[in-house]
Amino acid sequence: MPARSDASALDRNDIQGMAMRPYRFPFARYHLLDVSDPARARRWFSDVAGRCTTVAGLDASPPLAFNVALSWQGLSAIGTPQPSLASFPQEFQQGMAARAGRLGDVGDSAPARWDPPFDSSVHALVVVSAMTSADRDAASTALLPDIGDNGLSALAAIDAQLLPGPDGKPVPIEHFGYRDGITQPAIEGSGDLLLPGAGVADAGGWRALKAGEFVLGQVDETGAVPDLPSPASLSRNGSFVVLRKLHQHVFAFRDFLRRSAIDDADVALLAAKMMGRWQSGAPLALAAERDDQALAADAHRNNDFTYLDDLRGTNCPIGAHVRRLNPRSGLSGPNGASVHRHRLLRQGLPYGARLPADAADDDGAARGAIMLLVNADIARQFEFVQKVWINDGDFAGLGNDKDPVIGGNDGSGSFTIPRSGAPRRRLQSLPAFVSTRGGEYFFLPGIAALRSLADIAS
Repeated sequence: MPARSDASALDRNDIQGMAMRPYRFPFARYHLLDVSDPARARRWFSDVAGRCTTVAGLDASPPLAFNVALSWQGLSAIGTPQPSLASFPQEFQQGMAARAGRLGDVGDSAPARWDPPFDSSVHALVVVSAMTSADRDAASTALLPDIGDNGLSALAAIDAQLLPGPDGKPVPIEHFGYRDGITQPAIEGSGDLLLPGAGVADAGGWRALKAGEFVLGQVDETGAVPDLPSPASLSRNGSFVVLRKLHQHVFAFRDFLRRSAIDDADVALLAAKMMGRWQSGAPLALAAERDDQALAADAHRNNDFTYLDDLRGTNCPIGAHVRRLNPRSGLSGPNGASVHRHRLLRQGLPYGARLPADAADDDGAARGAIMLLVNADIARQFEFVQKVWINDGDFAGLGNDKDPVIGGNDGSGSFTIPRSGAPRRRLQSLPAFVSTRGGEYFFLPGIAALRSLADIAS
C-alpha cells in the first residue's frame, strides 16, 4: 500500500485545502467578486475563515468544500497597507492581463477578447466545490445574500462539472475526450497518498515534493524557506492560485485529426501522440502502440515512468502535451535538473456541454476548462511552464514547436513524431485548439491570515 506524505511538520488546519491536495469534487461554482465597501468586506473575509476547507478538513472526505482567495487589486481594495502590497511579487501585482505577452495570450487569446468579468478587475474568488449539484447550488445560493450584505458584489459565477461518460455518469475527462487529472504532484505534509509517479523520481522510487513549492513559509526543494511578503502573518501558509478560463475548439481538434490521419486507427494514434496518453489515460511511455485499458485503470502503474528509456521520444514524442507539462527525467543538463521546481497542482473542472461525437460542424457553444493552478512562485512555476514548456521548443531541442494541444499555435504550427526504424512524421499547419477567455492571479491566504484581514488596514 502506498505511503501517505508526512503531515507532521505543517499546521494543516491553517492551510486551505486546495493548496495541497487535488480536489475530486464533481461539481464546482467559481464566484468572482468585487469589493464595494472595504471595511465591511474586511470583516466578511475575517468571519468566513472558519468556513474555509483546510488540508486537515479534507481527511474526513467532506461533501462540500469552500475556499476564498483575493487578487492583488482585491488586497488593495480592502485597504491593505502599501508597504505590504509592494512586498508581493511583481507578477502578482501586475495581474494576468498585463502579463499576456509573456504567457502567449495574443491573437484570439488576447485580453481584449476575454469574457466578462475578466475584461476588468476582479477582486476576489470564492470556490464552492461539491459532490452533488444540489449541494453546490444550495451553498452558492446561501453565499449571495451573505456577500451582498457585507461590502461585496457578485461579478459572475461560472459553473463547472465533470462531463458525462458513455453511460451518462460523470467521469474525469476533458472536452477533447481524454481522461484528466492523472498526474498531480504529491506534496510533503498533505496527508495524501504517494502514488508512483506523483512526486520526484528518487533512488529507484518516488518521493513527495517539499511543501514550500506550493505553500509560502515552508521549506522548498532547495532546502530553504523563501522570503515572505510582509507581514509574515498575512502570507505564511498562503499560496498563489492562477485562474484560467480556457475555451476548447473541439470540432477544430477533431477535424484536424481527420484531415491529418490515414484512417480511423491513425486518428486515435495521432491524437495520442499529440496528447502523450490514450483517451483512457494509458501513457504512451508504457503503451506506445495501442491503448491499454487495464493499465489506464491501475493507479499504481499508469503514472510510474520517467522517460529515461525514451529520450528520443519514439514512444511518447518529446513535444507531446503531457510530456511538456511534466518532462520528468526526460531532459538533460540544467533543464533536467530543475524540472521539479516548475510543478503545478491542478484544480478545476470542465464547463459547457460536450460536442456530440457526430457533430458535422462547430456549434459555437462555449465549452472548455476552468483551471486553478496552485504554486508558491507564479513566475518560476506557472509563467515558466506557460512560456517555456508550452509555447517554446528550445528547452527540448524542438525549435519553434509549441504544445500541439494547448500551445498558442496560429495555423503555422508543427508537431514532430519520432519513429523507430522509420522517418519521423511531421504534422503541419496546427491551429489553436485552445483559446484563453479570461484569468487572474489570486492569493489564497491561510486561515489565520484570513482572520487577520479584519484589522489589515490598521
